[in-house]
Amino acid sequence: MLVAPSVASASTTDGAPAATPTTAAPAGFAPTSTSWTSPTDGWVLGFAPCRAGSCPTLVSTSDGAQTWQQRTAPRVSSTPDQTKIHFANKLDGWTTDGQALMATHDGAGMWRRVRLSGAVGSVSIAKLASTDRYAYAIVTYGVGSTRTTELYSSPLGADNWQPVTGVAVPGSGGWDIATHGTAAYVALGVIHTSLRMWSTADGSAWTEAEPLCSVDDAVRLSSTKPDDVEGMCSFRPERGYMEKQLVESAGGAAPVVLGYAPNTGITTGFTTTSAGTAVVAGVGAGASWLHASFDNGATWEAPLAIPDVQLPMLDLDFQDATHGVVVWGGPAWSGAAVYRTTDGGHTWSQLTL
Repeated sequence: MLVAPSVASASTTDGAPAATPTTAAPAGFAPTSTSWTSPTDGWVLGFAPCRAGSCPTLVSTSDGAQTWQQRTAPRVSSTPDQTKIHFANKLDGWTTDGQALMATHDGAGMWRRVRLSGAVGSVSIAKLASTDRYAYAIVTYGVGSTRTTELYSSPLGADNWQPVTGVAVPGSGGWDIATHGTAAYVALGVIHTSLRMWSTADGSAWTEAEPLCSVDDAVRLSSTKPDDVEGMCSFRPERGYMEKQLVESAGGAAPVVLGYAPNTGITTGFTTTSAGTAVVAGVGAGASWLHASFDNGATWEAPLAIPDVQLPMLDLDFQDATHGVVVWGGPAWSGAAVYRTTDGGHTWSQLTL
């Protein structure tokens, strides 16, 4: 088992010791979500002790985690699941506790709640993502038999959230969005009941595509080229284990199975890079895991395993072929940290925030 390295072991690419990062978060800060728009620009949302008990706290970096600054935090609450944050660029960002959606368009100078047009009844927001033109959210709303899971979108810089016509499934479901440049892919479904998938080149028109996974799979998506999309299809969950199949559709072709990740851990995240790297996050079997393949799914190893405490790995994402991040745990659990890689996923170090 590879135990997570501490931030003290970090070094620069030329082998010299890295400069000691400066911190901005208050004592007791527990990260819940992170979003990076480049290898240098990142945001971490979390919660810290305050007079009211626990208050949202937002920090950001513009130099690749060497220094951090505290920003205006959105007025959101910690949830039993995850309070999420997502930035499309240095100005436009969104956060959700799963029920309400808040936006900033001045780099976290001010946050305000935005309306999801037509989303009535009980609302659940499962996923946030963005392209160079649009922000996206997977939203479930309605009551009883009227429940619908739908893709919503808004132009960047605006708060005009509308359902994307035809990109919806009936019932309380979920799944994922993958983006690259102006292109986007979305899979929506209700486990064991329905699964549909769509793509767009620029956000203005959507075309239905052949799903990468089956109706019985939990679906995670990633995209490293505008015309390519990868999927991690997870199935047969058991206590601490889950089958994981890596699939790719290139240039709109039929999906092809690239390989199988280790079944250790229930899948909680997935991402790929242009270098042929695939990373899947899991929790279970006595640890929190990152399983990685550096040869397009042919072979796999575990570059990060945090033993003894089984907490989910969330917000797993790469900003380019070498830089990636993941959140371990959160305020709702017994531990919380952000880990980062600067060598393509081979090693991961905890960030000092």
